Amino acid sequence: MVSNRIAGFELRLPESWHVVPTEVPDQIEPWARSTAEALVGGAPAPERPDAMTEDVTDILAEQLADVAKAVVDTRIGGLQTAVLVRHPELGAVDAMVTVGATEDLALDAFAAQLQAIVESSEEHDFAFAGRVDGTSDAGQVTGLHSMISHFGDLGMEGTAVLEERVVLGVFPPGCADMVELTAIARSVGTFDDMPQEMLDLLAGLAVELEAA
Repeated sequence: MVSNRIAGFELRLPESWHVVPTEVPDQIEPWARSTAEALVGGAPAPERPDAMTEDVTDILAEQLADVAKAVVDTRIGGLQTAVLVRHPELGAVDAMVTVGATEDLALDAFAAQLQAIVESSEEHDFAFAGRVDGTSDAGQVTGLHSMISHFGDLGMEGTAVLEERVVLGVFPPGCADMVELTAIARSVGTFDDMPQEMLDLLAGLAVELEAA
């Protein structure tokens, strides 16, 4: 019996993930700069001129800001966003994750939505798509693991760059609403087993329910 709604949620992430302040757009640029400086400054790196370090910091700051602005541009409220930067000295964001709540969406309907996107999307060219199922303390989990081909600006002419993505829906028992986690990796191979690692992240998900 469905008798509860989601009143709030929080995803507690490992220290390697950095929360993005998308709820305050004016803080994005200062946050991106200070985060990049701290990460690059604290990363082990071969000896190189200060100018090269500044270049890497600038590149990483720009990527961090781009991630935050992309989330803000969705105009979806209540999203929690974080980024993973494993090797700051390379000046690259390895992955991003967003978490949000959706009202009145059951597990079967969510799974059908994901399958329909794979079968009919004109926006994405899916090189691979497979269903993911699991469990978490917050509820039953289902979702999609996919690899999406990008042509043009992201790859050489005639070649494609593969983006790895995992979308997971968490369905608290007795609740009409769900929590959706979307994770995007910079490239295939960023994670050894991306679906499992994203399922593992859900160990930090806490969902607050209220009576419908």
